[in-house]
Amino acid sequence: MRYPKGSIQLNEARDLPLLRQILHSEFATHSQLFEFMRLEHSEQNRKSFDWRLRRLAENGLVERRAPLAGVADVVYSIATNGADLLQGMGENCLFGHDRSGKKRSERSVLHALGLNDIHLSALRAGVLVRWIGATEVRSQNELTGFGFAKDYDAIATVRTETAEHRFALEYERSMKTIDRYKAIAAALSMEERVSQVLYLVTNDDLLRFVSSNIGKTQRRAYFGLAREWHRRLLDMPVTSCQSVVPVLLRDTFDYAAARPDPAVFAP
Repeated sequence: MRYPKGSIQLNEARDLPLLRQILHSEFATHSQLFEFMRLEHSEQNRKSFDWRLRRLAENGLVERRAPLAGVADVVYSIATNGADLLQGMGENCLFGHDRSGKKRSERSVLHALGLNDIHLSALRAGVLVRWIGATEVRSQNELTGFGFAKDYDAIATVRTETAEHRFALEYERSMKTIDRYKAIAAALSMEERVSQVLYLVTNDDLLRFVSSNIGKTQRRAYFGLAREWHRRLLDMPVTSCQSVVPVLLRDTFDYAAARPDPAVFAP
């Protein structure tokens, strides 16, 4: 087939998975994107990947971000044309022209990069069954009648030796207001689709602040350090609103399985 001059032919096995990853990551570094593609068996050759990403950018489907302080790598986001293309192909996401990311703050970019690292750690370890990112969560919440109680950063399903376990994930790089945490606690108490929420935070003081201000909810909320997730994953220590005594994350899954919450139903 001949294509008009200036158009781009997309490879379904390599171009489209890369575009989808950029869309769902919202922001991602060049190295993060290559590792996503490598771990998902879409691309193994770095030179081929570099050419592919450069080609998508040159054809206006992805955008190179301005240099970011403290980030040595190039950061990419989906362009409006790329998002429109994926939405037209049936991708579940919300990405209007006001969500192009051009006015997004540096904090939003750093948050997305940190969340990518959390996602990649689980992929590398082989414990991740499924990852529903924030763009898909927002789409489900706003466009369907079976959304979640809030726009979580991700809904993750992990595999242990005994079963698969699904939980909501929140990544906190910086503090919110106390009133905002009270509203979050109220939302968590109304959650009916997941019984467990994991907060990963960047330091000990923030961990104490977040856990104390969310307070007790009717859903199980656990709190741990992001660096421990990267080091130990399911064997990381976590605390809860009910107890500051650390337990292993995998033990919270076993506890939930043994004492299922009748208010939570499967998707």
